[in-house]
This record gives sequence, C-alpha cells and structure tokens, in this order.
Amino acid sequence: MSPLFIVIFIVLAVFGSVYMLKPSPRQQRLAELRLDAIKLGLQVKLETFKTESKKMGVRDDVTATRYERFNPAIKSQMLRWSIVRQAGWEQEGLPPGWSWNNYNQRPDLEKLSTLLSEVGGDVQVIEVYDNRANIMTIESKASTAELINAWIASAQQL
Repeated sequence: MSPLFIVIFIVLAVFGSVYMLKPSPRQQRLAELRLDAIKLGLQVKLETFKTESKKMGVRDDVTATRYERFNPAIKSQMLRWSIVRQAGWEQEGLPPGWSWNNYNQRPDLEKLSTLLSEVGGDVQVIEVYDNRANIMTIESKASTAELINAWIASAQQL
C-alpha cells in the first residue's frame, strides 16, 4: 500500500467520525422547536403517558414529547380531564379517534370539539389540571411552538 492511500484513508476516517456527530436536519428542527417552546414559558420533556386501560379502555401507553404550562398562582393540582387519540370505551361528545382517558369535570364539549379540530394530527394527549395544562405530541413538521402554546392556552380555558 502506498503512503498516499494510507493518508487518504486516515483523513476520510477522521472526517467520517466527525460528520457522524453532526445532528440530522430532523434533530436540528426538533431542537429549535423545543427551544422556542421553552422561550414561550412551556416546560418540555420526553415521557411515556400511562393510560387508564382498566377504567376507560384506552389500551396503549403514549410515548411523546410533553409541552406543559404551569400556573403557580393556583395551588390545586386536581385533574379536570384528559383525552387520548386512541379508541376507548368512553368517547361521548368527542370527535372520532379521541377517547376520554380520565375526567373529574368535563369541559364544554362544543369548545373542546373546536379545539380538537384545530390541533394537529401529531397531538396524541391533552390533559388539563386546575394548575396546569399539557399536550403530548409526536412533533410533526407542521408543529410550531406558537401553535402548541396556543393549543395549551385554549385547553386550559376549557
């Protein structure tokens, strides 16, 4: 083997190793989306949502990114309602494809239907508590931090 071939091979091996560390366009888009959401005051974390399968018939747990807004002025942490984009036993008042996961206080169903028609197809879970509201999404290209923030604000008002 010639020394030139060895030098070229070493340079390509180093360049390839460094290039593999560069984030993909998808990773860059998600990082920008999450950073924009944090700047808007949302908390962002990846997690698995455990469904109430015995109570409501929603079977599969949901692994997605949770975008959450807290209202520290309200001390109560009681769950008002949560819905999941899955088939379940309790679907009363919800558009097709959505099921109740849990509820203590149902929202205005007309306003909820309007919200559900506005949210993107990537939204998998919406939960509202007295002091916080959150949306779990699989973060499609159409999602923006501003849209997610608006959806959370609308859900919190229901």
